[in-house]
Amino acid sequence: MSRSPRPEPHDLDADLALLVGAARADEALGARVRERNLRSAAGGEATLAGVLLDLAERDDDIVVRTQAGRTLQGGIVVVGADMIAIRAGSGQVTYVPARAISSVRRRSREVRHRGAAVPDGSRHPPVTTTFAVTVAALALERPRVALAVTGEPALLNGELRSAGVDLVTVQLDGDPPVLAYLALASLSEVVILASG
Repeated sequence: MSRSPRPEPHDLDADLALLVGAARADEALGARVRERNLRSAAGGEATLAGVLLDLAERDDDIVVRTQAGRTLQGGIVVVGADMIAIRAGSGQVTYVPARAISSVRRRSREVRHRGAAVPDGSRHPPVTTTFAVTVAALALERPRVALAVTGEPALLNGELRSAGVDLVTVQLDGDPPVLAYLALASLSEVVILASG
């Protein structure tokens, strides 16, 4: 009777190390998948106002393209319920209703805050001021403005006289100056040129 050779004893420590290593790798993979799924879900809750708020808080210079085809560059200084204010490098402030924004992007590809490279846009602006209320408040000072108006090929320049629920009154530059009554909904930009 011949005996079969006895199997070599296994290195239990090596087997245990392999098992633990495989479990850690699976755990790390699961964590990455969960993080990707959470980011994807957060992106589904993003709003334009939330992204604008994130960019404003990071002090990112942005480029805004309006539905009128104009391009605005600068930093966001106000994010309201339905509008933003952008300060250009020259200091000039432009108010833009959210409905008039076609796209927003960072002006530079440089990311200032490495830990928060991508705005998630999931928050709501704390400022509830609307575009209509902002324009009405500006009118109290009677500033010189340039207005981007639907259907007008060029900016309209003049003095902002008053603003109501859906109407803006502007004394347009010219000889003689004339009053123009504009539908608030037709405005895509209010550029402050100087205070009255």
